[in-house]
Amino acid sequence: MGDLAEHLGVSVAYISDVERGNRAPLTADRLARAVAFLNIADPNPLYMAAADSKGAFELDVADVSPTAREVGAALMRGWPDLSDDDLELIRNVLQGRGRRGGKP
Repeated sequence: MGDLAEHLGVSVAYISDVERGNRAPLTADRLARAVAFLNIADPNPLYMAAADSKGAFELDVADVSPTAREVGAALMRGWPDLSDDDLELIRNVLQGRGRRGGKP
């Protein structure tokens, strides 16, 4: 826990409080850095737990293209109307299936 706290630039007490639910989940940036540091194969449960706790998913738009911002905004607006089939298609694209010319 100490190594993770040092890597994230926070105290061990902070990490412990997050773990026990006494503090808000890690920010999206810190969560991504923790996932990489801990070499977690499937980070989805962590991201889902953070979203459940916050009541929302967090998208960092600081270092993305204008197209990525536009898609993120459209997804946010259309979220309630997406069917499970639509969401499955999106998941497949994000997992690298069905991409045309994109990175796997």
